[in-house]
Amino acid sequence: MRQLVLLVLLALAHVAFGEASLRITAPEFHDQPVVLFRYMDLFTLRTEVIATGRTDAQGSAYIRAEVAGRTRVQLRIGEARTDLYLMPDGRYDLIFQRVKGNARSIAGTTQAEVLFNGMEALDINALTSDLNERLDAFIAEDLATDQAAGMQAVDVMRKGGTPPPDSSARPNTLFVNPSWSEARVDTFEKKLKRFYAGVDDPWFMGTLEYGVAGLRFGPRANDKELYDRYLKGRPVRYDDPEYIRFLRSLFEDHLMRFTYLSHEAELLHTVSLGNADSVKKVFATHDFLSSDDRLCELVVMNELHGEYNGKVLDKAGVLRTLEQLATRSTYPEHRIIAKDMVWDLTAMRPGSRMPSLRLTDMKGNEVQLDSLLKGPVLIAFTAAWCTYCEVEMSALESLYGEYGKLISFIGIGVDPGQEALSASLRLHPKRDWTWLHAPDDGLLMETLRLRSLPQFLLLNDTNLVHSPAPMPSQGMQAILYRMKLAAEEENKIKFGNEQQPPKPPQR
Repeated sequence: MRQLVLLVLLALAHVAFGEASLRITAPEFHDQPVVLFRYMDLFTLRTEVIATGRTDAQGSAYIRAEVAGRTRVQLRIGEARTDLYLMPDGRYDLIFQRVKGNARSIAGTTQAEVLFNGMEALDINALTSDLNERLDAFIAEDLATDQAAGMQAVDVMRKGGTPPPDSSARPNTLFVNPSWSEARVDTFEKKLKRFYAGVDDPWFMGTLEYGVAGLRFGPRANDKELYDRYLKGRPVRYDDPEYIRFLRSLFEDHLMRFTYLSHEAELLHTVSLGNADSVKKVFATHDFLSSDDRLCELVVMNELHGEYNGKVLDKAGVLRTLEQLATRSTYPEHRIIAKDMVWDLTAMRPGSRMPSLRLTDMKGNEVQLDSLLKGPVLIAFTAAWCTYCEVEMSALESLYGEYGKLISFIGIGVDPGQEALSASLRLHPKRDWTWLHAPDDGLLMETLRLRSLPQFLLLNDTNLVHSPAPMPSQGMQAILYRMKLAAEEENKIKFGNEQQPPKPPQR
């Protein structure tokens, strides 16, 4: 452990540390929780909380956070969120508001935008926002004149929702089938470099380079030329979302397209053993990875993480390989990424322990969720504003009448304030199971990795059994019915065992 800490300190010796402060004006968000997350790595996008606060009656808040060097963060107020960069000793005065025309998402998070008061033109937030707009405009202009690529983009938008303006979150698919020529991209790059010629920021100029590099992918792209131009012999830019996106695009499905096809038996065997060095040797048979151990290891981690839920690799072996890299990798950055990947693949999975949560009951008293998790438990996450939630909560109400004496039902409201939850319960008096409220709903959803509402969990004590559980109208009753039969069998009650599970409640 001491050796890891020393390596990390040495790697960060040149990084400036300091406190960043944010003075926030959010007129649409009165008395709402404010949570500032730091992205721990740009591969898993795992976050950790670095500051919390709350807006006052006017929607104002002031928070401070320690940051190391240029730090990519997510600011969340209530259900809305946006990304920005913070610098040590930076002072930020910003207006936080919902993106106009964006409906609230099913996941309970709405993309927001920030307007900076008194921000310098060369601030990294101003530069990256301006660059992203120019990249998006270049893409949009070409898609508008290319029917095939344009319709592909429309399909991406319809499936994934409107992408946020941050280029790191733009759908990768937009770069899969471009129609623009190499000469046109070259001309665009020259114009960008002339425009930003006065910017003395190597990190930003690197972001510009890899933002343009992403435009060069397509059916006519030469992977060898792209590798030689942008990756060969060059340092890994772990903190640059454009670089990460380029790297992942170049090596997309590398494991299945190359390693698996050429060394199937050896790959499957070494992964099942969970030996990281042996797995790296198999990957290193590819020309792009044969002479760069750091890049090879990074691609190994990225590919194993991406293929974990597939049907080819041994899942236990993938986890052992990543766990080994999380503790033994020569590269401190890879230890962090591998650790986050293991967390990403195992957190909130069946068999894991439910994270501890501090919530409040309907009287405002603090409650430790662990104290309520005894025996079989069903937890429902919902919100008064969620229209579809009401469909599933009605179905859950029917299940409660039949199974409420066998299973503990717990409802958790993630509305910004408790008043909306209280009003909803007054309208539905039959939903008289235990109800709790999450005062910082953004933090709870991040901790439990909730990406949509409603969400349901089934537990035995504090151990997750079904995570997530089926919706009450789409299969949950069959699980509860089997649990009821098992309980009756254990208590020597034999009736009904031969019956088929009843049909789910009607919506």
